[in-house]
Amino acid sequence: MRTRDSWMMPQARSAKSLLYISDLGDFDVRVFAYPSLKPVGKLTGFDQPQGECADTSGNVWIANTEGMQMREYAHGGTTPIAKLVDALGYPAGCAVDPRSGNLAVTNIANFSGAAAVLVYKHARGTPAVYGNKTLSSYYFAGYDPSGNLYVSGTNSQHIFALGVLPHGARSIALVAVSGGTIYFPGTVAWSGSKLVLGDQRCKNSATSCLYSLAVSGKSAMIAGSTPLGGACDVAQAWVGLHRVAGGDYANCSHEGSSADLWPYPAGGKPSARATGLKQPVGAVVSVGAGP
Repeated sequence: MRTRDSWMMPQARSAKSLLYISDLGDFDVRVFAYPSLKPVGKLTGFDQPQGECADTSGNVWIANTEGMQMREYAHGGTTPIAKLVDALGYPAGCAVDPRSGNLAVTNIANFSGAAAVLVYKHARGTPAVYGNKTLSSYYFAGYDPSGNLYVSGTNSQHIFALGVLPHGARSIALVAVSGGTIYFPGTVAWSGSKLVLGDQRCKNSATSCLYSLAVSGKSAMIAGSTPLGGACDVAQAWVGLHRVAGGDYANCSHEGSSADLWPYPAGGKPSARATGLKQPVGAVVSVGAGP
């Protein structure tokens, strides 16, 4: 774990939007002005930071995976304002329910047995634990407008699986995905009425893409796709109305890893890029009060 001091440019706290990219290879979280991708800060002291999420106030949660905890930072802040211990295992991703303020944390692995999803009421205290016997790991998560939580993961054969924790339910149910194949779990987000899922191995090749799915009960059908042009591996992207922001881990080319913006839903070539990252994983845009 690295211990260099965190820093933030003075204008970052008052900026309307900031993009946070976790860098697993550098043990840091890079912060950029959004959408210019101008570097404005860095958060340090993590032990393998991965997935990220933000609440309606612009506070950002970061999964400190090997540290077995979640850290919360105020928009543009450099010191954690809260920490939550993951007593079961290794957190990989998170999502905040905008209606209740509950924080869902996905565990990629537990100390014993299958992984689980933890939900902290109002993002504090001791979590409720949820699981499904078919799922052995959970990667990323996203809430729909009704408070249902969708999670991407794998089964014991390392095959992609999608789960849902319906609002008020006591366990995670499987969601049948049709219309295509997702090979490796990634992004989980909502865009309007559509569920957006990322595939870190789009079409089972060294590239990434996003799929738009129509959901009905415990079934989801792929209705469209967004190619993330030039990307080798985008683990967790942030999906906005007109842009996708994500970190590309350039493990399939000689180009360096980067933070990128793509048009959404068209995709294609990146519209903006910031270089200098090592192994980016999570991405989230924090919207603060602004000037």
